[in-house]
Amino acid sequence: MSTSSSEKPDKLPVGGGLKAVQYVLSIAGDVGPHRLMQTVRSKNTCKACAFGTGGQRGGLHNEYSHGIEICNKNIQAQSGDLRPPIPAAIFSDNSLAELRRLSGRELEALGRLAHPLYKAPGADRYRIIDMNTALQMISERLQGTDPQRSFFYSSGRSSNEAAFILQLFARLFGSNHVNNCSYYCHQASGVGLQASIGTGTATVQYQDLHLADTIVVIGANPASNHPRFLKVLIECRRRGGQVIVINPAEEPGLLR
Repeated sequence: MSTSSSEKPDKLPVGGGLKAVQYVLSIAGDVGPHRLMQTVRSKNTCKACAFGTGGQRGGLHNEYSHGIEICNKNIQAQSGDLRPPIPAAIFSDNSLAELRRLSGRELEALGRLAHPLYKAPGADRYRIIDMNTALQMISERLQGTDPQRSFFYSSGRSSNEAAFILQLFARLFGSNHVNNCSYYCHQASGVGLQASIGTGTATVQYQDLHLADTIVVIGANPASNHPRFLKVLIECRRRGGQVIVINPAEEPGLLR
């Protein structure tokens, strides 16, 4: 790969700033500025990192009503729900092999799923079916399934509402075997914390961080995974505190 003569060889990738603002504006252009603003101002938590986005106080604020706070990860996660439905021709004209050639970003750009999809045994593509047919097929399978031998697994990027509906459905079905990918991401750290400090969950509140003199970030990349935490780190440095980062990888968003 060649680089232009004007580009410095030690130039670091961008971890925020103007590039992040430009990215947000491009998302707004794709899904519509008005729809995006309505969504980010909703009473909810971030679908990407679970930081509060205002809670019952409304969006663009944190849990303690400090604003304006929002990150491009939040907007990225919300944008998928705002895209138009995937055209039916995408499924009828493209086999599974052809869809597999698309990257995750390209698949997401196709739009959102608006109808149930079904792949018959031996078929090489999905086909759209109506909701009643889908529910009947699911009901028949569930009737032949032992609730105690069932397992419900959801995405860590789904909304709180979707996660609530899933666990409620599982319990009505008679199973408490409910999990999502976020649990697996944090299971190792939870076990380690339990063994070392006696609890597998956090021992501080978000508000405590604004009073901390020293913050230690171990094996994490808040610039990518929960960008709003960077504001806490910056404020700590500005009031004379120290931020210690322990990470074998150089994270662009954590470099000066």
